[in-house]
Amino acid sequence: MNEIVNFIKEILMLETKEKMPVGLCAFECAVEPVVASKPKRKRELRLSELMDK
Repeated sequence: MNEIVNFIKEILMLETKEKMPVGLCAFECAVEPVVASKPKRKRELRLSELMDK
């Protein structure tokens, strides 16, 4: 009887000190890297570009 109780506890991970994650919970969530973006500035026209137009 004691073996059955120990088996059920082992299956349900009730009294195990080392709980090993099983299945999909063993994977860590993917973290997207945060990319710092520079604010976009309006491109200024040069005098030579204005003369060509």
